[in-house]
Amino acid sequence: MRIGLDFDNTIANYDQAFPEVARILGYETKTLNKRDLKLDLLNQPDGDTAWQKVQGLVYGKYIDLASLYPGVFEFVLRALSGDNQVFIVSHKTQLGHFDESRTPLRQAATNWLINQKLVGDSDLNIKLQNVFYAETRDEKIRKIAELKLDVFIDDLEEVLTDKSFPKETRKVLFGSGTITDTEISTMHSWREVGDELFGEIDSSVILAGAKHVCPDLNCTSVQRVEGRGNSKIFRVETSDGSIALKVYPDLAVDNRLRRNAEWQALNFLQQNKMRVPKPVQTDSELNWSLIEWIDGAPADPRNQAHLDQAASFIKNLHQASRAITSGNEFGLATEACLNPSFIENQINNRLAALESVEDSALREFIDNDLSPTLLRTIESSRRLMVDNYDAILDKKYWTLSPSDFGLHNAIASPQGDLVFFDFEYFGWDDPVKLTADVCLHPGMSLDENAQQRWISEAKKLFADDSNFGLRLNALYPLYAIRWALIMLNEYRSDKIKNRLNAQSRMQSDIRGAQLKQLEKAKSMLKNADRTVL
Repeated sequence: MRIGLDFDNTIANYDQAFPEVARILGYETKTLNKRDLKLDLLNQPDGDTAWQKVQGLVYGKYIDLASLYPGVFEFVLRALSGDNQVFIVSHKTQLGHFDESRTPLRQAATNWLINQKLVGDSDLNIKLQNVFYAETRDEKIRKIAELKLDVFIDDLEEVLTDKSFPKETRKVLFGSGTITDTEISTMHSWREVGDELFGEIDSSVILAGAKHVCPDLNCTSVQRVEGRGNSKIFRVETSDGSIALKVYPDLAVDNRLRRNAEWQALNFLQQNKMRVPKPVQTDSELNWSLIEWIDGAPADPRNQAHLDQAASFIKNLHQASRAITSGNEFGLATEACLNPSFIENQINNRLAALESVEDSALREFIDNDLSPTLLRTIESSRRLMVDNYDAILDKKYWTLSPSDFGLHNAIASPQGDLVFFDFEYFGWDDPVKLTADVCLHPGMSLDENAQQRWISEAKKLFADDSNFGLRLNALYPLYAIRWALIMLNEYRSDKIKNRLNAQSRMQSDIRGAQLKQLEKAKSMLKNADRTVL
């Protein structure tokens, strides 16, 4: 397949660059992206000239402020690891408007592509001779026709709808726009484009990617491992043994920096001699990581020795937390809850995301069961916590948390030692949330006795926090409601993509998965009426 890519706003993302260059030029703006800046400048005196000045400098002198769109590097890897050729065809003049530095725009773009390691000499690079620039749109379209491209991907509708655009070339509109033209496919992320053109990421792509991430690896085979969460996991066999390759969710769909959080966490936990997989190598552009493969059996929530090891892990993690002199080393855990309003907001956001779902069984559960329970629970929690309800928890009581901790994310070695994994959500949080999540997490399935043992251990561990028990009693029901809503993610279009990414077998019965999760949510909601202390 011969694949053509546009450059500006398709490969190169200027969202952060435009406001930054505007400020460099002395324009007062509080905007955070290109679109809002354009509107802001055009509403100012001589705004059109100001906008052109910014454009000329962004595409030339300050092009290094641009970034690759998430997933474009992975897309090129997927294309070039197969029987495909990739070309770049860009409408780009020689010089920018009002650019006193007279920076050659085409050379600046080429240098940027080389610096981003997208263009180069390796088998997984776009070749320099396959990069073309055109003075006008007409010239660009003629080049697309001349190259006999099978598909062309552009962010501009007017290019794809031009009457002279070659009919034999498939048209893909990239970005957030929509179009009614049935001859044009609209796709919102590079992974989506890759899935459409190449199908699922296969072993040849993984082998090529593993070699790219860690050139010294001698990879021999790859096996997909069916996951429970949102990332794709592959077992890669090498001459030195097995390693795990993790393909994180599409950043264009879910912008949480899971790879960064996990990589930082694994290094920190290894340094503190905690039982986690060793980090091998990571790649920010691919959004992939290579991690030590751990052989063993799943941990068992019914095994007291396993529960004891989990408690010991949290104890050691809390001690390591206390040894950190600056909290800036880590950010907040994903969906951290440092006061009850955080939990309320998360619950309300999850409810809002389900409002547009047309499903009678779901609506009946939310309207008749969950929403009334939520109102009652908030009232009760406020009454219990009184003045502390709206106060942010003092930092001295924060702890580092995996934020998805439990025996569902642990493997037992043949000797019975547990290794804990999955730290995509790692960061600072209230230990009450950590405690409640372990009890409530559906992957744990702790019986009431095991939950009480866990809570007892947590009370001892966090004994210096005099309000720990009060917060746990007051907030446990809210966490139960939050978990009930998490279980309904299969109903959300924005979440189901990640689920399908990790669990390919779900493709065949999404409706069955939804109904199963609805029943689990109903059971989870019963915990909102429990008193834990």
